[in-house]
Amino acid sequence: MRLLPGAGAVCLLLVLLTWLLVRGISTDTTDYAATLRTFDDFALAEASLHRDVLMARAGLLLDYDPVNAAMARINSAVARLRSETLKDRLDAGPINRLAAASREEEELTERFKSDNALLHNSLSYVGLFSTNPDFVERNPLLAPSIGALAAAILQLTLDSSAQSSQAVENRLVELAEQTPAERPDEQAFVAHAGLLKNLVPSLDDTLNALFAVPTRPPLEETRALFSDRHMAAEASAQRYRLFLYATSLLLVVALIDLGRRLRARAIALRKRAAFEHLIAESSTSLINCPPGEIDSKLKQALSELGRAIGGDRVYVALAETPVRVYAWSNDGLPYPSGWPEAALTLPEEVEEVGLGIVATRDVALLPPGAAKTTLMAFGVRGWACASLMMPGRARGILGFDSFRPAWRLYFPRAGIRLAGDAIGNAIERELIERDRARLAARLERALRLQMVGQLASGVAHNFNNIIGAILGYSEMAAAEVETDAKAALHLAEIQRAAERGRDLIDSILTFGLRSDARTSLVSAPALLDETASLLRATLPPGVELVVSDGPTDLAVVGEAAQVQQIILNLCKNAAQAMEGSGRICIMADAQELDQPRALSHGELAAGRYVRFIVTDNGPGFNEAVARRLFEPFFTTRPGGTGLGLATVRKIVRDHDGAISVTSAPGQGSRFEAWLPAAVGGERPAATVEETAPPRLGKGETVLIVHDERDRLLSHEEMVAALGYEPVGFGRSADAIAAVRAEPARFDAILVSQASAQAALDLAHALHALAPRKPILLATRSAVDVGSDALVRAGIADLVRRPIASAELAAALSRCLRSTAAP
Repeated sequence: MRLLPGAGAVCLLLVLLTWLLVRGISTDTTDYAATLRTFDDFALAEASLHRDVLMARAGLLLDYDPVNAAMARINSAVARLRSETLKDRLDAGPINRLAAASREEEELTERFKSDNALLHNSLSYVGLFSTNPDFVERNPLLAPSIGALAAAILQLTLDSSAQSSQAVENRLVELAEQTPAERPDEQAFVAHAGLLKNLVPSLDDTLNALFAVPTRPPLEETRALFSDRHMAAEASAQRYRLFLYATSLLLVVALIDLGRRLRARAIALRKRAAFEHLIAESSTSLINCPPGEIDSKLKQALSELGRAIGGDRVYVALAETPVRVYAWSNDGLPYPSGWPEAALTLPEEVEEVGLGIVATRDVALLPPGAAKTTLMAFGVRGWACASLMMPGRARGILGFDSFRPAWRLYFPRAGIRLAGDAIGNAIERELIERDRARLAARLERALRLQMVGQLASGVAHNFNNIIGAILGYSEMAAAEVETDAKAALHLAEIQRAAERGRDLIDSILTFGLRSDARTSLVSAPALLDETASLLRATLPPGVELVVSDGPTDLAVVGEAAQVQQIILNLCKNAAQAMEGSGRICIMADAQELDQPRALSHGELAAGRYVRFIVTDNGPGFNEAVARRLFEPFFTTRPGGTGLGLATVRKIVRDHDGAISVTSAPGQGSRFEAWLPAAVGGERPAATVEETAPPRLGKGETVLIVHDERDRLLSHEEMVAALGYEPVGFGRSADAIAAVRAEPARFDAILVSQASAQAALDLAHALHALAPRKPILLATRSAVDVGSDALVRAGIADLVRRPIASAELAAALSRCLRSTAAP
């Protein structure tokens, strides 16, 4: 179908050339030549007519056939001319006048023939009679007169003037007087002589009239008409011939241009084939090369692209942080500072010429603006780029620079698009390989964390028993010493440290999960005081700890143990970096952000924050270390685990905060942990919950179910110390049997099982037997237990394992009060 327009154009061109050729050939030439021959025939016929008439007048013509033939040719010529005149639609006036003249000639010719016949007949008679010897012998007296008359008649035939005619008349009168009437021959002679006297002038007048017929003017007029028509036809044919010549010249020019275009097209196709072959080879090379060789292969591909298109610089720029650049230059010189990084913003300001392609062959022709200023500043005179198609990745471009206006730069858009796609795919594959390696490393770390978690889960159970023993015996010991004694203070510190240990075990067991149920308001000054006391007992002697005073009303929203863990880990990390000597400063202040702010590790929304600042005068670290500082298992210390700062970052993220790190080698370090501040008007809790003294029981019976016999005995002693009557069971079946037998015997039920599901199942069974009895569930973490499951099991309150007497007393008091209420 694409050939139809071309074939139609060729056909129209052939028709036009044929028409011009036909119109350029004068078809009038043959007709005009025939017409000219007709004119010649007319002239020759007329000349023949005149000649034959004269010959007939002189008596040299035996008959009138030549005269008739000449007249017929004249009439035929006139008829042909009339026909040509009518055919060519010429003026008929001249030919009509010529035809009238011909008819006049014909009439005069007929008259001449008649008179000439009489003339020659009489002349013959006169000649014979005058020269007859017998007549002379018979009429000797008339002979002189007859001879004189014959001579006069002869003179008259030669000269028909009036004198000759008068001479004949005189001789006739003389002869008539001498001729007797009875002589018929002489009378006949006289009669013929008289006829000749009148006929000769008349015949000569006819001849004169015949010769005087005006045929030449109409003949010339008719000739002029045909000549004008022929000249007009010749002029028209000449114009068409010139038009044909011009068309031929244009056709030759078009053919030359077509040949030039075909040659240019062939050259372009060869270049395109070579360019596409280059792209295919480069793509294959980039696809098949190992990930570690992509940089060198990509630079080689850029150099081949630059030489193929005739550019001075070719580069790939990726909008990463920092900008990643692959570059090639024809002269081998380095790029100016800031280029091609500045080219990443130019595609938005230059007109797009193709799919993801922008180009300007002459920067000087660009309208004034930032793009023109930037390109001119970096010495670029011809510029083009193709956006790299990498969905979900950093934006990138494939750029081409020319130090002169790139009017002759070979820039196939489709090929450049293919090159951009191939390079984009190669870079994306490299990024995917990097992501895969990063994910593999993360998976490995996750497996290690899983192993650590499994190990921690096993250790946490035994550690909980140890913490429970410390809490239990410290509480019982505190009850046996005086409140103001120094031992009571030491026991309080032991209890506080044990509770923090219990909280830490709870955090380890719930690592990776976010729990809002335990969130409370934590006083920042109290948290710093308590943390300082813990740090002074654990930091090396050569490390000085300085706690700066801050606002007394600072409070954060979170878990006290986890917030304390942030400061503890930061300070321990600083102490380890200082290798036994140095200074650590801790402070807290209030900050309010009017707009979002990006810190080195995280972003903050607008709002109020408490900023915990830990600074040290240690060795510091560089930017490379700062980027990986919070990665799990990353450490610069040979004996380090790489989990301390990772835990800090996770806790800060869980509290919707962010971290800012500032350091430099030899200049120490500064860590800022930003946490959401408490809402104004709320009273923050102290780090150790300020609870009222536990309300002791009045002998209420508490059913205790515990899966460990040793811990069951300590729980019974704790419940008994709180004023309740404990009844303990080590097996769930025994507890169920006891409740089924006497459901009204027990006032409250405490369930403590290692398995959360087993504890819920036991609670559900006991609740079914005694639905009005409050059930307390002792668990390491309530995160894994849904609220719906707690409701279905009839759980009235929760206490944490290992159980603290104060928390248990408060929970029992609440449950028994709610049960006793009407």
